[in-house]
Amino acid sequence: MSEADAIDALEELGLRTYEARCFVALTQLSEGTAKEISQVADVPQSRVYDVVEQLHRLGLVDVQASDPRRYAVVSVDVARERLRQEYRDHLETATTNLRDLERRTTEGDGVWKVADQRDLSHRTTAAVENATSEIYLLVADGDLLEPALLEALAAARDRGVAVFVEVPSASARHAVREAVETARVSVTDFAFDSKGPAERSLGRLLFVDRETVVISALTEGLVPRETAETGIWSSERGHGLIVWFRYVLEERLATVAFETGGPVDSGEQNGECTACEE
Repeated sequence: MSEADAIDALEELGLRTYEARCFVALTQLSEGTAKEISQVADVPQSRVYDVVEQLHRLGLVDVQASDPRRYAVVSVDVARERLRQEYRDHLETATTNLRDLERRTTEGDGVWKVADQRDLSHRTTAAVENATSEIYLLVADGDLLEPALLEALAAARDRGVAVFVEVPSASARHAVREAVETARVSVTDFAFDSKGPAERSLGRLLFVDRETVVISALTEGLVPRETAETGIWSSERGHGLIVWFRYVLEERLATVAFETGGPVDSGEQNGECTACEE
């Protein structure tokens, strides 16, 4: 890593430009006066004093009471831990303040776009974690069965939530069974590639407690042979999208031959969700 890269990385961690420059300069010098730091860091000497004092307050620089005053940098390992703690403290403060300001105005109100696969994965896993009665999941690509999602499905089963999963292949079915033994799993009969443009394909469909839905599509990414995922979600029980999916799901659960690797409740055998009834 070059000197410029080190300065950029420190700025990303929250140091101001002059602070990052002076810290890198001191790392190269080991110790030095304000004049020496100024020459190496390309920071005006008049600014070095207050900048290094701030680094001292952060625990990154030691100050020697001498004339002229000399400064010494702490070891890289110590600096890493102190910067890590500083970052954590800022993160905790920001989280606390944001929670105080948060107003949940988007939950259960309309249909919302989801920008990328990371956000879709988070939204999917969060919906599964909040499930109380029933989960239906259809994935068109086995790669969408991420470890975090499988762990959330297993935890839902432990809570007594009915879990129905349709997968594109026998190998994906095996992966679900390995992670969630008593989930109801079926290799789907959907012909995923038969409709729609060649550059776009189905991704995932999640329906939780018959009131929260997450839907996605896969497209070609910017990098060859890489896929991108975009989608929508809604959690408004009376929304037309939810009403339609509730009807379709009832038909789906009644016709798909789901299999399980362990005992299930009698209500799950027929795809019934009494707790989901209006």
